[in-house]
Amino acid sequence: MSKQLRLDVAQLTDVGRKRPHNEDNMAYVIPKDPQVMARKGALFIVADGMGGHAAGEVASEIAVDTVSKVYYQDDSDDAAVSLLHAIKRANALIHQRAAENMMRSGMGTTCVAAVFRGGMAYIANVGDSRSYLVRRGVIKQVSQDHSWVEEQVRAGLLTREQARSHAQRNVITRCLGTQPDVEIDVFSERLEEGDSMVLCSDGLSGLVPDEELGQIVDQYLPQESVYHLVERANENGGSDNITAVVVRVQEVGWEPPSSSMPRPVGVGGREVDEDTAVIGQFRGAPLGALPARPGDTRLLSGPLRMASGPLPSSPEIDTAPQAAVSRLSSRRNRLLYPTLAIFVILVISLGGAAYYWIRGSQAQNIDASLTQTSTLINQAKGEMNTNPGDALQKLNQAQGRLAKVQEQGNSLSDTQRTQASTLQGNLTNVTKQAILSYDQQSHILPLPCTTTTQVSTLNEGTTNTHASSLAAVRNGNKDAFYVLGEDHNLYQLNDQMTLANKITLPGNAQPLMITSNDTRLLVLASLPAQGKDPAGYALYIYLPNGKGQASDNISIDAALTKDGGTPSLITTSGPEVYVVLTPQEASTSAVILNYTLNGDKFKALTPRQAKISVSAALVSIAALKNTQLFFLLANGNVQSQQFAEGNLTPVSVVLQPQPPLAPALAANPQTFQTTTPVPVPTEQTTSSLSVLSIPRATQLTAALVDNVAHLYIMDDQYDRVLDLKMDDAANQPATPTSTPTKGGTASSTKMIVVQQYASPVLLAKVKSLVIDPAAPQLYLLTQGADSNGAFQLAQVDTRPSDANTCAGA
Repeated sequence: MSKQLRLDVAQLTDVGRKRPHNEDNMAYVIPKDPQVMARKGALFIVADGMGGHAAGEVASEIAVDTVSKVYYQDDSDDAAVSLLHAIKRANALIHQRAAENMMRSGMGTTCVAAVFRGGMAYIANVGDSRSYLVRRGVIKQVSQDHSWVEEQVRAGLLTREQARSHAQRNVITRCLGTQPDVEIDVFSERLEEGDSMVLCSDGLSGLVPDEELGQIVDQYLPQESVYHLVERANENGGSDNITAVVVRVQEVGWEPPSSSMPRPVGVGGREVDEDTAVIGQFRGAPLGALPARPGDTRLLSGPLRMASGPLPSSPEIDTAPQAAVSRLSSRRNRLLYPTLAIFVILVISLGGAAYYWIRGSQAQNIDASLTQTSTLINQAKGEMNTNPGDALQKLNQAQGRLAKVQEQGNSLSDTQRTQASTLQGNLTNVTKQAILSYDQQSHILPLPCTTTTQVSTLNEGTTNTHASSLAAVRNGNKDAFYVLGEDHNLYQLNDQMTLANKITLPGNAQPLMITSNDTRLLVLASLPAQGKDPAGYALYIYLPNGKGQASDNISIDAALTKDGGTPSLITTSGPEVYVVLTPQEASTSAVILNYTLNGDKFKALTPRQAKISVSAALVSIAALKNTQLFFLLANGNVQSQQFAEGNLTPVSVVLQPQPPLAPALAANPQTFQTTTPVPVPTEQTTSSLSVLSIPRATQLTAALVDNVAHLYIMDDQYDRVLDLKMDDAANQPATPTSTPTKGGTASSTKMIVVQQYASPVLLAKVKSLVIDPAAPQLYLLTQGADSNGAFQLAQVDTRPSDANTCAGA
C-alpha cells in the first residue's frame, strides 16, 4: 500500500500596528477524500491586497476563494497546470470586478500558493508574498519577489544589503488584477519528512530576518510558530498586515510518475493567453547542487522561471562519477573522435550564429518597447490637465511596457539601461501630476491636509470608557464638545480633550442618543420604571454654560411607544427636533415625532406626527431649517421629504453630473513611488442625473452654510466624507413652513458635489460626524489607526482649499 501524505498546518493573520484594516487573506484546503488528496493534493494560499480599504480586501478575498475552488475543479492531473489555471482565473475576475466599479479601480493583490501532493510541492507566486522551505533548521526562499528592489538586485544594480533598506523596497512590479493578463512564476520542491514550508505576506518577511524565521519554524510546532512569527513582526514595528501559513510534512506520500518529471508546461486557452513556464528543477541533478544561472534558462521567447533547487538532503552528497561499462575498439575510437570533433565545431558555429541573431532581435525589441513607452508618457503629459483619466490609462500601459524591459536585467545595454532609468523618472513625475489633476477635477481632497485639518487625541481620564458619539454646541466664540460613552454615560470634554465632566441626568435616566442645534444639546434618554410609572423615554435640553443642569425636559407619551415603537434616531435643526420611532416588526415603516423649541424650553407637550414608508430600514436622518428631512436607507439610497403631518413617501435625491461623483484613486500624488501600480479610473456614467446611493454610508448630517443647504455623508466603504450642496438652478428655493400641509409631497432634490474628503487612515473608523456651520467646520469622532486604538477628534475646515497645499496621510 502506497504511503499517504500527512501534514500539520496552522495559519494566522494580524492587522499589525500601523494599518487600520487587514487587507490580507489566507486559506488552505486538505481534502478528506483520499482519492482527491492523492490526485490533487492539499492547497495553501496567501494574498496581500492593495488599492485601499475594501478594494484590497476584495481583491485578496477573490484571489483566495477563486484559487481554492478553481484548482480542484480543473480536470488536469498536472498540479502545476491546475494551479496556473486557478491563479489566471483569479486575475481575470479581479480585473473584471475593478472595471465594474469605479471605486475599485486599480485594486490588486499579491498571491503565493502551494500544492503539496505525494512527495512534491508546487509553488506559484505573483508579487512579493513569499514561500520559504525550512529543512533541519536551514531556510531557503523558494519564490522570487516581483518587486523593484529585487529586480534591481537580480540585475546587479543593487546589493542585497542596499535592497533591505531601500526607500522603494515595498514597490511591486507584478500583481493580480491590475492587468487583463499576468505572468506567473512556478517552482517545485521535492519534500522530505520534517520539512516545513512558510507562505507569508511581506508584513512578515519584511520585518523578520530569514534566519530568525527559520529558527522559529524549526523550533516550534506550526500552531505555535505562527503566533511567534506574528508576534516577532509586531515587535519589529508591525508596519503592515502580517499573515503566515506554516505547513509541516509529517509523512511524505507517493507522487504519480506522470507529474513528477519537470517539463515546459503550455497553459493554453483564451483565459490564460498561452503562457509558458518551466516547472521544477532538472531530474538527475544531485541534491544540493547549485541552481542554474538565470541567464541559462531563458532560451524560449515566453517567460521561463526555474525553482531555486532543493536544500541539501544530507551533509554529505556522493557526487563521484559513474564508472564506464563498455570499451570501444581502437578502430571505432579513431573514427569516433574526429566525427565528434566535427560535430562539436558545427554545433558551436550554429549556436554562436543563433546566439547573435537572438541577441540582435532582442535588442531591437527592447529599443521598440522603450520608444513606445516614451511615446505613451509624452501623450499622457499632453492630456493630464485636460483628461487626466485617459492620461493615467496611457501611463499604466507605459508602466507595463517599462516593467517588461527592466525584467531583461543584464540583457540590457548601458544605453538601454540609462534610457529606461530616465523614462522611469519621467513616468513617476507625470503620474504624480496626473493624479493631482484628477483629484482637483473630481474635487477630491486627501486628509489630513496641513492647512485645513487638526487632530486631537481624546483622553479617557478615569472613566475607562470610549466615546461612541459626538455633539458640538457653540458656546460664545468656540464650541463645546459632548460625547456619549460606551458605558452609556454623558460627558463634556474639557480643554485638554479629556472625558472629565460627567453629566448625570435626573431620575437615573440613561442617555441613548445626542444631537445639537448649534446652541443647545438635545439628549434622548430612557426612563426606568418607578412605582406605578412604567419605563419610558424623555428628551432633555442642556446649555453649554448650564453647569450640567437640564434647562427643560419632556416625556415621550407612552401611548406613542406602546405598540412597539422604539426611538431609533434623532436629529435637530434650529427650533425643530425630530425623533424616529421604529416598530420592531416593520423596519420599512416608522413614525416621526416633531417637537418645537421655544428658546430653552419645549413649546408644546404634544408633538406633531408623520408616518413614513421606505424601501429599506432607516440608518440615519438629517434636517434643515426649512423642515426638509434627509433619510439614509440600509441599501445606501438617500431620500428627502419636507416634514408634514400625515403619510410621507420620500423621493430619491439625485446627483447632478457636474462635477461627477468620481472615486478616489488608489494612490496619492504626494506618496506615489517609482513603480507603484499606476491607478486607472473606470469610465464615468454618462447619464444626465443619477440617484444618490452610497451602499456603505453610515451617517448623514446637514446644515446651511452661507445660506446654502449642504448634505454630508460618511461613506465607510471608501473612507470618505461627501460634501454635497443644493443645486439652486434645479431646485425651487425652500422656505420655512410653520404649518406644513397634511399629507405633503415632495419633488426630487438635486445636488452637486462640492468636495470629497478622503483618507484610508483618518477616516477608517468614524464613529460620529457633525457640522458647525458657523465656522464652517466638520467634526469627526474617529478611532485612530495605531495599535492602541486611540480615539481622536478631527476638525476639518470645509472652506474651499487647494489640494496642492495638502500633504497626504
